Amino acid sequence: MKKYILDLSISQLKNNLKHFVKQDYRIEQILEWIYVKKATTFDECSNLPKGLRDTLDANFLLHSLTILKKEKSAIDGSVRYTFKASDNRRFFAVFLPSKKTNSICISSQVGCPVACSFCYSGKTRFIRNLTKGEIVEQILLVENDMKETITGVLFMGMGEPFLNLENVLPALTTIMSKKQLNIGKRHITLSTVGLVGGIKKVLEKNLGIRLAISLHAVDEKQRKKLIPNNLGFSISEIMLAAKSYLKNTNARITIEFILIKDINDSSATAHKLARLLRKFGFLTPSAQINLIPFNPIEKSTFLPPTQIVVDRFKNILKMNGFIVNVRKAKGTDIGAACGQLGL
Repeated sequence: MKKYILDLSISQLKNNLKHFVKQDYRIEQILEWIYVKKATTFDECSNLPKGLRDTLDANFLLHSLTILKKEKSAIDGSVRYTFKASDNRRFFAVFLPSKKTNSICISSQVGCPVACSFCYSGKTRFIRNLTKGEIVEQILLVENDMKETITGVLFMGMGEPFLNLENVLPALTTIMSKKQLNIGKRHITLSTVGLVGGIKKVLEKNLGIRLAISLHAVDEKQRKKLIPNNLGFSISEIMLAAKSYLKNTNARITIEFILIKDINDSSATAHKLARLLRKFGFLTPSAQINLIPFNPIEKSTFLPPTQIVVDRFKNILKMNGFIVNVRKAKGTDIGAACGQLGL
């Protein structure tokens, strides 16, 4: 059975090719064809000997995913991709173009076991983790299809990345490697609902990437309503882990807070959020709050707040000294906005 070459680290690739390749520069050429020139077949690797190309084709699978569907937003140009894996499982990525940068929101799992009540991914039954190669290939396929270079990566698609760190961390190595995708650490954001052990593990790796904490609530009762499967961690435990990450890295932390009408959008909630974040040391230029007005999804009774309510919530936080952004929804006409990725 052929090995999926994107699942392999550089050292694993060298080890697998040691009987066929004696020169290190050939490994460098193979890496360049895969990650820089975005080859779609081994036969395209024109500066490799024909025998080596045949050996690669006989022993390795270069691509495992196919683009099943592509939908472009008429509003903002964002593109929702539906991928099909070799086992016919489906998941998503969203290409997010702007004037200066091109970012991609990628998935880490098929389905999501966390099952947030405001998120369509959470309503899709969890099937399995994506492999390291499947995570990376989302970027390669979109770059090839769009004929654009990806400069930013958001682990905010389908799934909870911190429940798949065994594959997410090797994928990050490939994404950041100068010999591979070469995307800078400050342009990578890893999101989590708050897996404390995972936050500590990422901190130990000292990657310097940005961390996004999906908080969405100011007390345990409110959070349980929004995130029924909170994986056993209290808000205080999550905040302490995030505080440690902020203190021990030079990376920025974002507190994600979805605003849902009559659930967590009151002025009282905004004041409680300000007190909570001040208590745990997030009143700093290295931390910011992203407010996300709820994006409607199927079979949900939740509603988005009015603009007046959003502005009031934002102003309360700003008056308390916090850096606050209201995330502009992208791809709402194609089901690509935050919380809308699902089957």
